[in-house]
Amino acid sequence: MASAKSCTECGGNEHFSKEIAPGANGELLPVGSLHGAKYRIVVCGTCGFTRWFVAERFLSLVKEKFEADL
Repeated sequence: MASAKSCTECGGNEHFSKEIAPGANGELLPVGSLHGAKYRIVVCGTCGFTRWFVAERFLSLVKEKFEADL
């Protein structure tokens, strides 16, 4: 999926994304009800810079389980 935002690394404007669920032993946030959370990966089509995001439906759980980084 193309994105209108520029890449923070190279300034490219072509991005691709996909929602994934890490494998059983590859959980990124194995914290209580976040275990099994899905993530959206966004990859720059120019330089390959990759960003991981917690899927939006899990954000309320992140706010509940993690301390705010102010």
